[in-house]
Amino acid sequence: MPSKNLNDTFFTIGEVAQQTGIKPYILRYWEKEFPFLQPIKNKVGHRLYTPKDIYIIKKLKTLIYQKGYSIAGAKKAMWKLLLKNTDDSSRANIRTSMLEEIKRDLREVLDIINKSLEKKV
Repeated sequence: MPSKNLNDTFFTIGEVAQQTGIKPYILRYWEKEFPFLQPIKNKVGHRLYTPKDIYIIKKLKTLIYQKGYSIAGAKKAMWKLLLKNTDDSSRANIRTSMLEEIKRDLREVLDIINKSLEKKV
């Protein structure tokens, strides 16, 4: 279990689902789509969300369900919001994370193209 300070509060995926109105399977999907949403996992593998995670989930819910953003649009808007509210060292870490995500996406596209070309030959 992660070290827990007196001020740290953790919530299970079920508790977060109740608080936010977002079903657990959507929360798990969002973890894959939004690199800034990464709850901690305990020794058993159960997700433990922080108040910051819940803030992010509520913002995503507003962007996607109320304002009609796509996943990509919500991701871009959240990056802007999170970068605006962080210090320089955190920004560098976030930018690195964004670049890694872009690299993964480009590799996936390249794999799809290569597979498509192999089928034509």
